[in-house]
Amino acid sequence: MTDLSPTTPASSASGTNPNGSSNGPSGGRASDHGVAFARPVTDLNGLPFLDDTFAATRLQEAVVAVRYLTARRAGLATELGDPGQWLAPAQAALVTPAHQPLPAIALHPALRDQVTAVLEQITQLVPAWEPVLRLPIRWALLYPRNGAISSSTRAWPQHIRLDLDAFASPAQLAEQILHELAHQWLYLIQEVRALQRRDERCYVLPSGTAQRSPGEVLGAAHVAAVLIGFHRAAARQFPQPCDRAGQLRAYGRGCLKVLRPADLTDAGLDIAHRLKEAL
Repeated sequence: MTDLSPTTPASSASGTNPNGSSNGPSGGRASDHGVAFARPVTDLNGLPFLDDTFAATRLQEAVVAVRYLTARRAGLATELGDPGQWLAPAQAALVTPAHQPLPAIALHPALRDQVTAVLEQITQLVPAWEPVLRLPIRWALLYPRNGAISSSTRAWPQHIRLDLDAFASPAQLAEQILHELAHQWLYLIQEVRALQRRDERCYVLPSGTAQRSPGEVLGAAHVAAVLIGFHRAAARQFPQPCDRAGQLRAYGRGCLKVLRPADLTDAGLDIAHRLKEAL
């Protein structure tokens, strides 16, 4: 990427905007719902897992507003009720219906206990991450197996699938959990504000994975930056190969390099700029 700078003046419009219009054909309809983070890094005090100041509660409040208004317009709700219910995975799936069922089965309690234990370990190692680690998630087993170690999708918010290989070691499990949680938080941002101008899946990741959208490439770079920070903080407790950080940095930079600025909204460019700093 040659220029990651947003093209319009910064704004901290995290309140309502009843006269706003759509911010693009895909990736979110924040202005339709009167909620906007035109500059996510500024308006949210950073990015999840990368900045200790990240305003997780502020983003969740905006997501609640978007989901409730979406449900009300679809005739699925008449009153807001308990705001917390809109952050439940089942409720999230209700207001963002997927065209395909989620290929997964219930996670065995023993495996779920391993997830809980690793989350607690990460929280102890990086206390500042506690607010983002507390995001309600429905954990499931990836089925049928397809070669992936973990998986999640914007079509099923707050649903994470783990393959049995993810449980090969605590270090492996920790990395996969953080990998998918990083995606989940970027998905939440995209519920509120579009990051891409089009949804054409024309990108190839540095790993060779093809048919990725601009938002997915941005998400891959975010994951790389998050995992670099994790391995820096938890090198003793969750040992990784000595060149792991270098591999992640090269991968994240490669993601940003292939992105065309014209495919990102100003909000997407704002995030890309912060990722470039982190990588």
